[in-house]
Amino acid sequence: MNYLYGWNPVAEFIVDEFAAVGGHIDGIVVDDSYFSGGLQHIGHDVFPLGKIAFGPRDTVLNCLGYRNLVRRIEIGDYLNSAGVLRSFVSRDAKLYPGSRVELGAVLLGDVIVERNSVIGEHCLLWGGARVCHDSRVGRGVFMASGSIVGGQCVIGDACTIGFNSSVKEKSRLRGGTRIGANRFQVGNADTW
Repeated sequence: MNYLYGWNPVAEFIVDEFAAVGGHIDGIVVDDSYFSGGLQHIGHDVFPLGKIAFGPRDTVLNCLGYRNLVRRIEIGDYLNSAGVLRSFVSRDAKLYPGSRVELGAVLLGDVIVERNSVIGEHCLLWGGARVCHDSRVGRGVFMASGSIVGGQCVIGDACTIGFNSSVKEKSRLRGGTRIGANRFQVGNADTW
C-alpha cells in the first residue's frame, strides 16, 4: 500500500504524478489531532497516525510542508523507524551522476541536483530548485521554487531558502537559517 503523510499541495502534486504513470495512492495519514471526518472530501481514505498499523509492504512519503521543518524531521524519523519511509523524486527532476538523495526527501517538478551533491533526509525541494555541484544539504531543508544553492555549499539542518533566492558558492549556513524570498545570501565564508 502507498500512503502519503499529510494532505497539502505537496501531496496533490505526488498524487498527480502517480496517476500520470498509472500508480495509485491508497490513503492519506495525518496527525491524530488533525484527523476529522471532514477530510473525506479529498477523495482518499484518511487514517490517523495513532490508529494505523503499517504492513511489511507499505510505503509512506512524507508530504508535510515547510511551516515546521522540525516536525517534518520528527515524522520522517518516526516513519523511518517503522520501516515504511521512502523518498520521492519527480520524473521531471534531474539528478546528475554522483549526486545522492537520502531517505525521506521529496523532490518535486524540475529540481536539479548537480554532480557530487547530497540532499539530506526529509528535505523538501520544490519545482525549479537547484543544488549546484559538490554541495551538502542537511536534514529537513526546504528549498522553494527558483531557489539555488551554489557549488560547494554546506546547508545546515532545517534551513529554509525562499522563492528565487540564492546562496553564494562555498557558503555555509547554520542549522535553522531562514532566507526570505528574492534574497542573495552569503554564508560563513569558510571554504572547503
